[in-house]
Amino acid sequence: MTIEYRQIIDSEFRTFWSALERGFGSHYDPNQAQFANDRAMFTPSMTMGAFDGKEVVGTSGAFPFETAVPGGAIIKNAGVTAVTVSTTHRRQGILRGMMKQLLLQEREKGQPVASLWASESIIYGRYGYGMSIQHENFTIDTRKAVIRSSPDIPGKIRFVSVDDARKVFPLAWEAAVQSTVGIPRRDDASWDHFMMEASDGGGDWGKPWLIVYEEDSKPLGYAKYKLKELHVFGEQTHGLIMADDVIHSSAASHAAIWNHLLNVDLYDTLNTWRSPSDDSLPWMLADQRQLTRKPYDGVWYRLMDVAEALSTRTYLAEGSLVFEVEDTYMPEWGGRYELTGGTDGAKCVPTTKSADITLPTASLATIFLGGAKLGDLERAGRVEENTDGSIGLADAMFATVRAPWCPMMF
Repeated sequence: MTIEYRQIIDSEFRTFWSALERGFGSHYDPNQAQFANDRAMFTPSMTMGAFDGKEVVGTSGAFPFETAVPGGAIIKNAGVTAVTVSTTHRRQGILRGMMKQLLLQEREKGQPVASLWASESIIYGRYGYGMSIQHENFTIDTRKAVIRSSPDIPGKIRFVSVDDARKVFPLAWEAAVQSTVGIPRRDDASWDHFMMEASDGGGDWGKPWLIVYEEDSKPLGYAKYKLKELHVFGEQTHGLIMADDVIHSSAASHAAIWNHLLNVDLYDTLNTWRSPSDDSLPWMLADQRQLTRKPYDGVWYRLMDVAEALSTRTYLAEGSLVFEVEDTYMPEWGGRYELTGGTDGAKCVPTTKSADITLPTASLATIFLGGAKLGDLERAGRVEENTDGSIGLADAMFATVRAPWCPMMF
């Protein structure tokens, strides 16, 4: 069996997308508007398919994201997505071959990092990805969850229609991009897709409600949530709130949106996900026990150009370190690199100096955005310290004031 790895051509889009949906257990049967939006969001140049003859047996692709790193710089980021292998062709090395070709393609486009959400978290470490952004799911009993502390809230919340949301939500999202490490920018096709979903309703949940938080008419946050009534005749009405988008760019926007969600009448159990790992909501509540928190791996990063990636961000402490980066999947991307940086900027270059720290590329990706400590990875046997004190210096340098966050699934 000879597998060909290549981008699809335009006429293969529906076949490719059908194979993709089948990989996640669904049939692809879009209406005309959905099909047009899918083609606008996911162009052939973004894809990498695996072909057995004319049959699509593997799918993958990458969005051309732009994402903030510590210090505020915006870098190119290949948002890897749509990764499937046909059930008929599993255990034949197709994912390994396809992922390699996709990474080579995206690096050639000048993107120093790649990122993804992992459907199966056990898979991607073997390809050099490290778990970089952790999130939490929240479940809250709103009858007992009372906000005790809150920052000043100078703005206001208002309900918006889908048409109005299309105008103001992108502005609030961009404010979040500018204030938070790890959130990708969204293009028009992505927003059109979001609004299609916001327009849909059905089943027990119905259409979502849309709210925006504004200060002096400037959108700084928003939420999309659905309600599900659980009513037993003759008993008290109660129900569920599913807040699947809670976007904020400031302490005030965060507090205002949560105050709204916790005060929706007749719905007493609130579920949300993709909350930041350092979300301040628990500290706002009078009783943290009314909030159940479930941490999980969010977004995995992969460094495709170590020197460029480490040079783009700033560092909380001044210092210089030499890393020996072991990359068993893409050996030519590994090597020895000297990083010198601080709050004003950084420089990372290949070097022949002795390494202070030896680590696999996945471990370096894990600390890249400041979402984990190298000392913790060392204690887990994932890092080797060659120079005394170098792990402590690395933790001081790579630390960030806020944890990275990525509230967008892709």
